[in-house]
Amino acid sequence: MKAFALRRTGEPPAVIDRPVPEPGPGEVLVRTTAALICAWDGHLAAGAPTGLGHEAVGVVEAVGPGVCPSYAGRRVGVEGHGRLAEFFRAPAAGAGLVPLPRTISDHQALYAAGALPTGFAAADESGPPPGGSVVVFGQGAVGLSATVSAGRLRGARVIAVEPEMKRQRLALRFGADVVIDPAYEDTTERILELTGGAGADRAIMATAAPAAATAARAGLSDGGRITYARCRPPRSSGARLARALRLIDEGLVDPTVITTHEFPFDRVGEAFTRLAAREPGMIKPVILFPRPVPAARRP
Repeated sequence: MKAFALRRTGEPPAVIDRPVPEPGPGEVLVRTTAALICAWDGHLAAGAPTGLGHEAVGVVEAVGPGVCPSYAGRRVGVEGHGRLAEFFRAPAAGAGLVPLPRTISDHQALYAAGALPTGFAAADESGPPPGGSVVVFGQGAVGLSATVSAGRLRGARVIAVEPEMKRQRLALRFGADVVIDPAYEDTTERILELTGGAGADRAIMATAAPAAATAARAGLSDGGRITYARCRPPRSSGARLARALRLIDEGLVDPTVITTHEFPFDRVGEAFTRLAAREPGMIKPVILFPRPVPAARRP
């Protein structure tokens, strides 16, 4: 099978050949149909050799010992590392794998496997009071997810901070009340103006920009709190994934508008390079895997 991974530390990731893994006890083998690339994959690429990708959907191809045979053939959303591969193993229960309802498309389910739960968890941890103010710094996929959760789901007044025009428009679409462009406005002064001089009740950091952290601290009210959006422990990911799927199914969130580019798997290296270079206008590239060739048609 083909997998997008690191060969050695310090080398760029590439598509490499690996044997199809065998599912162990309590595991399933998933054939990937689609996956997303995010900035976190770039951080992993700077570390030890590993598989990349942590947001994927696919079909259970085989089951390991102790797993009900009925799992075979199920569409599933999966969170975890090493998902940018034609096949991967995953625990059948407990964390990170959820059967997909027919009403949810692969494209929608991809966001439930990563960006949405991460942004939702940041908003939950932040806990903005209903009607209170929360500033969300960065409007990539995770920041947008925090914006929709803090505003539409928790009833807070959301101030988004984002310099890129396409992301600014998406922030408003995802429920931000106001968008601050830090390239043209003093972020702290604008936050204080919008909050009547009191400062924001909460700040959520969905960017690592140093200037954003400085503005967040200066723009908080007395007793305000900063929350950093980050990946949560795998043991909680199954429940978070299921919650995101439910909100998508109910029509409360449409994450597919975050996707800006599509690439076939044979161009995954190009997608990764362009995202890592922070190409203007690129937020989330989706990677589409080829459908299997029926045995009767194989040469």
